Amino acid sequence: MLKSTRSLLTLLVFAASQTPAIADPVQEVIVRSHPSQGEVSQVAEASAQLITSPSGAYVSMQTNGLEPGNVYTLLLAVINKPGACPALPCTPKDVLGRSDIVMSDVAYAGGAVATSEGTASFAHFQPLGQFHQGFFENGLTTTDGVEFHLVLNDHGPLIVGREYDMLTSYRGGCSDESIPAPMPQAARDQGKSGPNTCRLVQFAQFIPDSPAS
Repeated sequence: MLKSTRSLLTLLVFAASQTPAIADPVQEVIVRSHPSQGEVSQVAEASAQLITSPSGAYVSMQTNGLEPGNVYTLLLAVINKPGACPALPCTPKDVLGRSDIVMSDVAYAGGAVATSEGTASFAHFQPLGQFHQGFFENGLTTTDGVEFHLVLNDHGPLIVGREYDMLTSYRGGCSDESIPAPMPQAARDQGKSGPNTCRLVQFAQFIPDSPAS
């Protein structure tokens, strides 16, 4: 792993302390392979963390099993009203197809190039309010009772001269054919298309004890 668990938690607590009144302790969950890639399985020695406060949410992921040299971006999906989902956890169909009902939105949460060992680490603070280039313009309305998902997008091998676009957008370097059909136009407008086949490869979910509705 890129960091020890102890040093990672210290970093998370420090980052969260920069916002007032931490409402919840660090929540840590496993990382799993994305269902679009076949049977879902746990990614060994990978984890994701969430800290919420009245001013926003801090998320992070440390993972492995990636293609060395490939570009990866992390997407943060929030479901402001998970109680409106037919079941918990909410599904991609809820996030992308019922966004007006469950008040979901998706934001960029970081980019990285996988190391020679196939590892990568991400960290992102999302304040309350509208997302920069969010998919649905719902933003994050509260952190109380909200469901959070992290989804890792593989952009394929790094393309020289396209580094920034690939590392900072959902679509950078991806062929049009590799963008999943349910993705909204707002997602397709982010970044420039390219020759690479992009894939959603891993995910993590934080399910609230008392989901908002």
